Amino acid sequence: MAALIEGRTLRCPHRRWNSALLVFGILAALATRYALLPFESGDYAFFYGRWYDFAVDNGFLVSLQRGPSNYNVLYQYLLALTATLADFLPWRNSMVELKVFHAIFDFVLATFVYKCVAIKYRDATASSPVPILAGLAALLAPTVVLNASAWANVDAGYTACLVACLYFLLAGRQACAFLAFGLAISFKLQAVFMTPLFLWLFVKGELRWRHFALAPLVYLALLVPAWLVGIPLEDLLLVYLRQLGWFGELTMGMANLYAWIPNSYYPQWPLGVFFAACLVSLVAVAIYRSAAKVTPELVVFLATFCLLLVPYTLPKMHERFFFPADVVAIVLAFHLPRYWYVPVVIGAVSLCQYANYLIDVQLVPIEWLALVPLALLAVLSWQLHNWLRNPGDRSSPPASAERPNRLNPPRPPRPSRESDPGRRDSGR
Repeated sequence: MAALIEGRTLRCPHRRWNSALLVFGILAALATRYALLPFESGDYAFFYGRWYDFAVDNGFLVSLQRGPSNYNVLYQYLLALTATLADFLPWRNSMVELKVFHAIFDFVLATFVYKCVAIKYRDATASSPVPILAGLAALLAPTVVLNASAWANVDAGYTACLVACLYFLLAGRQACAFLAFGLAISFKLQAVFMTPLFLWLFVKGELRWRHFALAPLVYLALLVPAWLVGIPLEDLLLVYLRQLGWFGELTMGMANLYAWIPNSYYPQWPLGVFFAACLVSLVAVAIYRSAAKVTPELVVFLATFCLLLVPYTLPKMHERFFFPADVVAIVLAFHLPRYWYVPVVIGAVSLCQYANYLIDVQLVPIEWLALVPLALLAVLSWQLHNWLRNPGDRSSPPASAERPNRLNPPRPPRPSRESDPGRRDSGR
């Protein structure tokens, strides 16, 4: 299997085979989503459906000013725009329209998964179908299919921005990476799951201070149109703070650390945030003290690790919040094939949580299910520990010396007059 993912036996002699694979995969993705369109989830009935119907009935401007949605304004812009464009359709079905709108982000997400993997195979992208397989694996992943087309949720929206952020980091385009993260955090608060990656790369000198300001600038810029149409600035700035008070549960069906803690300890939930921050800081210290080099493979490993660690150790998590880890783990498996089990394990845990909500079937008790991501975190933590202490160890993410640093590529030195014999003096 590793040989297949690495592309040693998957070199297509003609590009048309890659095209055929892509077409077949897209048709399969469309068919699975079409089959799920009639399914109505509780989230659609009580939240998304009502928000969309209000936008349809009242128009773009009114839906922004007085819409019932409690999401951030980027989603409200897109929701109102979708409702406006749907007026041109010859037939109307609110649930189908909303699910199609949400499912569009599945394809955006899969495109950036393809691009993340294509960086590894950039010397043979045209002949190797491996990047296409990675994109299709994300597009056909059970939780990705169910999230938009059955649940009617839109977790693919902010996750697509996070995967785009990861791609730009791998490509050495830091400004674009922080712009993409600004879009992600403007979409949903869960984008903060990826912030430890920036800290860990910063302590290794891979990120520049000035680029960090781009994310909040994007966030604030997207608030301006809503403020101009009359939404109070206080409501815009405090939207995420108010979201924290929606539910009074330590875990909302999430198989994480708080599955074993009685909800009577809910008033102490800020201690859980502090605990997660301490773990992230400990990893940052370990990375800072390590002499190991940062490689694209390690960046993907760290991205997967933080997207698993943060929702597992934070309180107030919902059953969907492993979604970014589900997707980025696929990128990890194609960058480092020996970690093929990571997307399988995370996807299986997420699927059990989805079943509990969507069809009210508890495949595994949550107290037992929470042991699975804990074991996976233990394995990945040991792998990271080995890499930090022994960069050349084969059991850890490789720090390949032959690859240049793509996160912060060195600038070529400017030739001096003495070292450039072909340059003529200007005669000044």
